[in-house]
Amino acid sequence: MKKLALGYVSCLPQTQLVTKFLEELKNERLMGTRCRKCGTKYLPPRAHCKCGSEDVEWFEASHRGKILTYTLIGFPPKSMSKHAPYVVAIAELEDGSRLLAQLTGVTLKTLRVGMPVQVASRPLSKDKIVYEFKPIEPSCGCAKRS
Repeated sequence: MKKLALGYVSCLPQTQLVTKFLEELKNERLMGTRCRKCGTKYLPPRAHCKCGSEDVEWFEASHRGKILTYTLIGFPPKSMSKHAPYVVAIAELEDGSRLLAQLTGVTLKTLRVGMPVQVASRPLSKDKIVYEFKPIEPSCGCAKRS
């Protein structure tokens, strides 16, 4: 089995859930888990819910959403130091799920809460893939996936 890592560091434990999440991401599908008991959604996926239930199901999340909050990272972990400064944001996707990711393609002048974004996956190497937010061009209202 090919080992995949998310991002520049392997920040997610190598489980069957994470492996499926990363494989689907390679196919440009953003998959999360939803608790069947309370309906809470998780991106990246989790095998259990904060309500205590382990009864979760897969769902395909939207690739579009809006920025809820963001921060500029000036002093990153060593693995990301060559990319600093960079922006990390939390977006609420159209299906109500929330996701944390790096936001690319913006400047501090264009960055704002409420900015429409899309989730895009990008391979870093043969065995590493990342997802990131990219702004949706307001002029066309479209969301091209990269």
